Amino acid sequence: MIPERYTKRFAPFLLFVILLLDTHFSTWVSQWSDNYYIANAHLIILLILVLSEVLNERFMILTAVVIGLLFDLYYVGVIGIYASVLPAMVALIYFFNNAIHQSLLTLFFSMIIFVTFFELSAVLLQILFKLAVVDSNFFITNFLGPTLLLNMIIFVIFIYPLHHLFTQTEERLY
Repeated sequence: MIPERYTKRFAPFLLFVILLLDTHFSTWVSQWSDNYYIANAHLIILLILVLSEVLNERFMILTAVVIGLLFDLYYVGVIGIYASVLPAMVALIYFFNNAIHQSLLTLFFSMIIFVTFFELSAVLLQILFKLAVVDSNFFITNFLGPTLLLNMIIFVIFIYPLHHLFTQTEERLY
């Protein structure tokens, strides 16, 4: 368990490293399926869900803006898509904070909802600004479905270590 005073200093760097790992892992999974299925790993969303129990809303939204800007600059090339979607998702996490952190089951379904929100919002903004043309059948079957499945697996593997590492309480996730 990391003490709370260190978590605030450590979290932005960890979120940045997790963002990079998410991207490389997503590329590896897509190449593994010969680019037929495209699955994005979102360990960063799981980490934000866990960190929202420990860190305040203002700090996390500001960190999400910076991480979103870095993601936009490096991967998308257009500033604003992920710099707006990521902080909006963090704000929603804090808005529903009382309902999310009640049990392992609610945290699991929150992860599914926020991954779906993240992907749909990013695609809708890209369509709105004519940055992409997306076939809805391809998006749902070859992108969103595999992305949700991959993130369910990520949740099962990483929820206990992340929860134990960052939360200060001794309560268990049941």
